[in-house]
Amino acid sequence: MVNNTAFIYLTAFSKTGGIEQFNKNVLASYKEGGLDAYSVYDEDTDDEANEKYFNKQSFKGFNGNKLACLMSMIWNGRKYSTIFIGHINLAPLVYLIKLFYPSKQLILFAHGIEVWKLLVGRKAWLLKNANAIYAVSNFTKTTLLEKNPEIESIKVKILPNAVDPFFAYPTDFAKPANLLHRYGIQPNEKILVTVSRLSSEEQYKGYDQVIKVLKELNENQSVVKYIVAGKADAQELSRVTQLITEQGLSDKVILTGFVQEHELIDHYLLADIFVLPSKGEGFGIVLIEALACGRKLIAGNKDGS
Repeated sequence: MVNNTAFIYLTAFSKTGGIEQFNKNVLASYKEGGLDAYSVYDEDTDDEANEKYFNKQSFKGFNGNKLACLMSMIWNGRKYSTIFIGHINLAPLVYLIKLFYPSKQLILFAHGIEVWKLLVGRKAWLLKNANAIYAVSNFTKTTLLEKNPEIESIKVKILPNAVDPFFAYPTDFAKPANLLHRYGIQPNEKILVTVSRLSSEEQYKGYDQVIKVLKELNENQSVVKYIVAGKADAQELSRVTQLITEQGLSDKVILTGFVQEHELIDHYLLADIFVLPSKGEGFGIVLIEALACGRKLIAGNKDGS
């Protein structure tokens, strides 16, 4: 295949999250050729590609140097007919590229809250000038169009999120004995699980709401524990820890911290119910991962879940 397309994105391998997983899926789908990839971000730019997902020779990382990315795109731009854009925040960069190459086709991926508002400036320009916009859910598409009524609805398509192509679907759905032992879980205890990054900038995931109702779930001699699996920044860890203490639930809530990839599926399997009452999911990849592990789940009804 002639390599005539490029994918500019923020991060895929240096951070964890739904958008990062989406980007990995895009890269994996193009591993055999047909795409050059450019990772550019302020801090956590991918330094190199994970060969499992993408060919290193077709990848360029810039350590957050947007100028270097721009110069590389301008230098190589003549060979690309289409540019895939991984996030609306890349609009200023794409605007400059378009000045040099007005005929380039632009395809924007729209994930969630970043497009759930009236966009202005270069971001509004990108919405208007993109040849197609691929939204990860009908909710994201509908909200984008409601908030940005000048955008033609016909060019906004649905491209749902997918499970990682290397996801190791379980064949044994029993709760893993090693994790039951690690977290001190007894046979009579029911387990709720949330897999989520705990970020002070993303306080819409709903794990704090679960904590607030957990005491009621433990009435009438029931024993329900809640496992929140994911890395927390210092500010959010302090807030959630204080909430747990205030609710008197130090023995009922387990904050695991960052979970290694090889243990992620086992943490899903711990759940009697996977719960994510979020208000800000464009799609919610963890929900389909939990379903892939055979778990029942509770999700929010205020977003793309």
